[in-house]
Amino acid sequence: MILLPYVHTITSVNQIPVHSYMILTIGGKQLWIEDLNRSIEDLVEDPVEQILVNNDLYVDSIKHHGDVCLCRINTEKTKMADFYKWSEITDPDTFCWRTLYTFGEQQNWLPHPFIKIGTLSYQTICTLISEDITI
Repeated sequence: MILLPYVHTITSVNQIPVHSYMILTIGGKQLWIEDLNRSIEDLVEDPVEQILVNNDLYVDSIKHHGDVCLCRINTEKTKMADFYKWSEITDPDTFCWRTLYTFGEQQNWLPHPFIKIGTLSYQTICTLISEDITI
């Protein structure tokens, strides 16, 4: 299962909405994948939330979309400064936040939308997050 911790914010620049999507990646180029096939004794009430808490990530919500688990991060409880940004890392195996931007109501892209991170395109990731917000 792909764990996709994220923070989504919307600001307005000259009356144009700018969406910022911070996603937790491995080295900025890979998604977090966990094997959740464990024995019944090993499972807690919510294994995804437990994995996140064990990594000092606290969530507002968890939603499953097929093999993708969207995890909206609570930025007040999570010590965001304890995590690296993509621009700060030198080790490709380091967990870091990577930020994607879209602008306008039609989600025009600042990065190329079809570039993939892991098995998902930026566009797919941002669409899943946007749909999660409106659910």
